[in-house]
Order: sequence, then C-alpha cells, then structure tokens
Amino acid sequence: MKIISWNIQGLGSRKKRRVVKDFLHHENSDVVMFQETKREVCDMRFISSVWTTRNKDWTSLSACGALGGILII
Repeated sequence: MKIISWNIQGLGSRKKRRVVKDFLHHENSDVVMFQETKREVCDMRFISSVWTTRNKDWTSLSACGALGGILII
C-alpha cells in the first residue's frame, strides 16, 4: 500500500489541481492526505479534479478562516 501525505497549501487553481492529479496518477498511490487545502467544501466534482480512480471515498475537515483544511482520499 502506498500512502502520500502532502502539505498542498491550497488547491484553488485549476492548474495546480492538474499538476497534483498528474503526479498522483504517475505515483499510483492508494491513499493521499492533503494538508492546508484551503477548501471549505469538498464534493465529488472537486475530488475528481485531483484523483483519477473511479471508486473512491474521502473525508475532509473543512478550512476555517486562516486554518487550512485536511482531505483524505
């Protein structure tokens, strides 16, 4: 099992999400944990913008003010 933990410092831009998605696809990881996502809401559309596998589950702790959120896929 391959696990990646990444302090991403925001996933707001489409370009950054594309770089992340390409990297994760290349690494073929099983679980990824993003810190400092800066996202208030993580929905299926957003998750699909960074993770290529069809059958996926995720959980998140939303960003609150200056505190970045956490996302585990």
